[in-house]
Amino acid sequence: MGRPDTSLGSYLKDPKRFADVFNQGVFQGEIKILPEELKELDSVSKQSRGGNRGRDLVKQYMYEETKLAILAIENQNNIQYFMPLKNMLYDSDFYNDQRKTISKSHKDIKDLKGDEYISSFSKNDKLSPIITLVIYYGDREWNAPKELYEMLEVSPKLEPFKGLIQNYKINLLEVSKIDNLDAYSDDMKVLFGFIKYQKDKEKLQQFISKNKEIFSCVPLETCSTIEAVTNTKEIRKYMEKNENGVINVCQAIEDMKKSSEAIGEKRGEARGRAIGEKYGEQRGETRLSTLMNRLFEDERINDVKKAINDSKFREIMYQEYGIK
Repeated sequence: MGRPDTSLGSYLKDPKRFADVFNQGVFQGEIKILPEELKELDSVSKQSRGGNRGRDLVKQYMYEETKLAILAIENQNNIQYFMPLKNMLYDSDFYNDQRKTISKSHKDIKDLKGDEYISSFSKNDKLSPIITLVIYYGDREWNAPKELYEMLEVSPKLEPFKGLIQNYKINLLEVSKIDNLDAYSDDMKVLFGFIKYQKDKEKLQQFISKNKEIFSCVPLETCSTIEAVTNTKEIRKYMEKNENGVINVCQAIEDMKKSSEAIGEKRGEARGRAIGEKYGEQRGETRLSTLMNRLFEDERINDVKKAINDSKFREIMYQEYGIK
């Protein structure tokens, strides 16, 4: 099983899923991006200070041959409390990559003069906008900053100048708060539904029952991503038995439920036996102790030895003294 972020990134690399998530998470369900308008991009930026910074997923948004924007996805399983700053650094790296590419082109053809030559960037050069979507699929509510302003300590004396301080907001898709899962494609509906209800088995069962048709034939790739992202290890054995590329998750969940109930029953029976045996031992010790005390009080020393070694005689003594 791979890392959750990596597994989800690989799954969303598919243009249809990428477009689906962006249309729902950024454009509130409006179909703005089509899968065929997306082109693969290297997710690693080259930083001038050395080293590489990799993003989870990056695509070029095209219209015919025109580059419109760079679209990026950052997957978060844990809450990141400096997410606006993190996104700002990622985006600035990619803006700078574009600038360096343009500058290199000018240096190669030596077409600039004056200030443009010094800048290696002409007044007509433009950069592609970058839109980043943060997909948070953890099971706790996101309580981290959603914009740079929330990370800044602005004293009352600086309030008049707050408009001069540049802000940076994030586009956040919190999977646990998705209201309309039906708006997504079947693949994403299955995955996000499983993530949304992963901690509430009853609601997960209701969601699956309500969507039996799509859950009865879930692609292996989707199941693998569910396993990695939600750590549902039990689904692995159904994936290993798979022969036709799809899995009946309805049946798998039902089997897992029965298995859990059976294990619970066995544990309950074992615990019941253990408690019973312990109680029996304690009760037996109490009865024998009571009998010994009564026999000693009555100075029946010979009967003491006989009661210890002869269980039948001991039962007769219990009845004689009324010891239950």
